[in-house]
Amino acid sequence: MTFDQIKLAILLPLISVISVAVIGGVIGVIFIALAKAGTHEWGAVIVGMAFVILVPSGAFLLQNYFDKETVN
Repeated sequence: MTFDQIKLAILLPLISVISVAVIGGVIGVIFIALAKAGTHEWGAVIVGMAFVILVPSGAFLLQNYFDKETVN
């Protein structure tokens, strides 16, 4: 193993863990802000459903965009 491979073997999992923690924290802050804004459980339900629908839809659209871009 070269030194670059060792760096990547350490950095990629570390970046992944930090990314998941940050995204989870941001989503948690959003849900807490919704609860304090007076929407209580229904705000979390609506935003959660929006995440469930919009995240895969966005991924699908991005995948189609990049697939078409690489074909041309």
